[in-house]
Amino acid sequence: MKNQELRLQKSISKLYQVFSPYNIQGSLRERSCDCCVTDKEIKMLLSKPLNSIRVEEINYYMTSAITTFGDVNDYKHFLPRLLELIANSNVLFEFITFEKLNYVNWKSWREEEISAIKDFFKEFLISKLRSEITKLPELQDIITICSRYIGITNVLKRWEDYLSDDFLKFIVDLKLDANQLYLEENDLLVFNKWLAQNLIMKKLEELYLRTKDKVEATRISITYTILNHERI
Repeated sequence: MKNQELRLQKSISKLYQVFSPYNIQGSLRERSCDCCVTDKEIKMLLSKPLNSIRVEEINYYMTSAITTFGDVNDYKHFLPRLLELIANSNVLFEFITFEKLNYVNWKSWREEEISAIKDFFKEFLISKLRSEITKLPELQDIITICSRYIGITNVLKRWEDYLSDDFLKFIVDLKLDANQLYLEENDLLVFNKWLAQNLIMKKLEELYLRTKDKVEATRISITYTILNHERI
């Protein structure tokens, strides 16, 4: 685990390095909506070093950046800290909801900027998959957000390496309950095809054989049957 933590921290350090040329130039007040952004909110963002800004001090900026709060260069300045906070705190929901990176067409940025962002999300995903404290609702958000930045195929490749019993039960919940992944249509097709592959079927079969709870075993069996039918 320590090696993975180091890899994640290295990807965050790379973000700070790559985006270091983007400083706040001129008046951020002039690039922000007078009605939506207060002087206090601006001052709070600019009053301390970037890597010291707390979640509550940057959360409003995360949801308002570019549209009413600063411009793209300002966003690039704050981006390393935003992503660092995503890795170390519970601010995924806001990031998914407002999706500023896709809003500003980040894939048109400089190659090293694109690479640094993709590398961060890859290491972030692996760290969450390897963590014993990652909760299943959080996993839904993580899969959703990482699929948008490193692609669903890359997400699934890495998930295959960490198919714990809890994560397999998450698959059961997805098939039998109201839970769902908020994926693009093509990504959802790829995901459903991945679910029905031999590896997943084998893992579910093994989970069924070692599950003592009869209700849970039945749910696994039903999921297996559904996936097997979808393969035909």
